[in-house]
Amino acid sequence: MEVLFIKFNYADMLNQYLTNIFMLKCNLNILYFNIVGEFSLFYKKRILNDLKEINKFYLKLGNLIKKIGGYPITNLEEIKSISTLKELSSKDYTANEAFNILFNDFNIINNMNNQVFKYAMKKYDVSSINLVLEFNNYLERRVGVKAK
Repeated sequence: MEVLFIKFNYADMLNQYLTNIFMLKCNLNILYFNIVGEFSLFYKKRILNDLKEINKFYLKLGNLIKKIGGYPITNLEEIKSISTLKELSSKDYTANEAFNILFNDFNIINNMNNQVFKYAMKKYDVSSINLVLEFNNYLERRVGVKAK
């Protein structure tokens, strides 16, 4: 019985992470379409690369949740209520505003990545460890952070 309880809590943790990744994808799309001014072309190219990398991780994370007996949260209302990242509004964003937004969002994602990493190390969950380390390699290249 205790194993099911641990899996349930772990699936909840991973689902909150999944909802934050989903919201990051939404925010990247919003910024892509609405960034204006100097450096906007540079940021659009970077955002396209971010979306590609993040989507790969998002799908792998959803599959991991299913593998441990959970159900990945994909309902938009649930995503918005669970995610600690908040959806941006459609309006014009300067490159500086976009940088600050993404810096904050990526830091939240990195903190969650570290929480999952610590839990996976404690439980010696190799699937989660490998996935988190793989995503951490991307985060490190993107924003200069490492798993702790």
